Amino acid sequence: MMRTMLELVETPRPCTVRTADGRLTGYYEYGDPDGRAVIALHGTPACGAGFAWADGRARARGIRLLAPDRPGVGDSDPWLPGTGRTVAEYPPALQSFADALDLATFAVVGYSGGGPYALAAAYALGDRIPAAAIVSGAGQVGVWASVRDFETTDRILTQLANRVPLVANMVLNVSARAANLAPRTSLRFAKFEMSRADTAVMAQFPSARAALAVFSQSCRRGARGVVDDYAALGRPWGFAVEEIAVPVRCWHATADPIVPLSHSEELVRRVPRAHLSEWDDEGHLAIVDHIGEVLDDLL
Repeated sequence: MMRTMLELVETPRPCTVRTADGRLTGYYEYGDPDGRAVIALHGTPACGAGFAWADGRARARGIRLLAPDRPGVGDSDPWLPGTGRTVAEYPPALQSFADALDLATFAVVGYSGGGPYALAAAYALGDRIPAAAIVSGAGQVGVWASVRDFETTDRILTQLANRVPLVANMVLNVSARAANLAPRTSLRFAKFEMSRADTAVMAQFPSARAALAVFSQSCRRGARGVVDDYAALGRPWGFAVEEIAVPVRCWHATADPIVPLSHSEELVRRVPRAHLSEWDDEGHLAIVDHIGEVLDDLL
């Protein structure tokens, strides 16, 4: 595949909006500001800054791509005490975000750890979501997936988030500080767990800082929200995917070393209106090259 350097700013500019309950949600906006709304849900550890590479392709399709940070991530207020430990608790926050931006309906794209949250939204907000796309989506741990399925770093952080969250918080804060102070060194270490295909995708980014913005921006106010994300993804989601009525298209690369293809294969066996498309011999970052294909399908 012919690749060209992605046109990105070093760190995308975050926006904020206050929802009806007075809480602040951080988000990033890409594409056509007057276009059809698509909400993109980020992976873990990540934030809405991670969709900057989709800006031009969303604009070309007349799509307003909105990427909110989940509670506690980036500039978003944290979960209220006693909440945020299951994926099923997220749809009300997403609904409040959509209401604050006057979005009557919107499609959703969930990438990697954002896949379960997109499915939760499709389950709970089906009257407002006409279609959902799940790209390299993580499976439901404790139901058809296991923490052991993930690569080493994600496996360890998921376990720490559920068992000793203070340690997970410390590790993520130190890592985010390193990504800000020495991005080239941090990216060099990150590549140890990347496949050859994913390393080739990373080479499209104009700098290490731009490539790591998806992570470094997630801890702008600390790593608490990222820890909550890991914890929620390491346990059952709290809703039945079998009851999702919204059309769901899943996309997954066959050589994904981060989230195995089997997670999406099992998902489409359970969701009534789901279909799986595969990208042969590509990795977890295949979405960067194929986002136009995903958006076309949503339209």
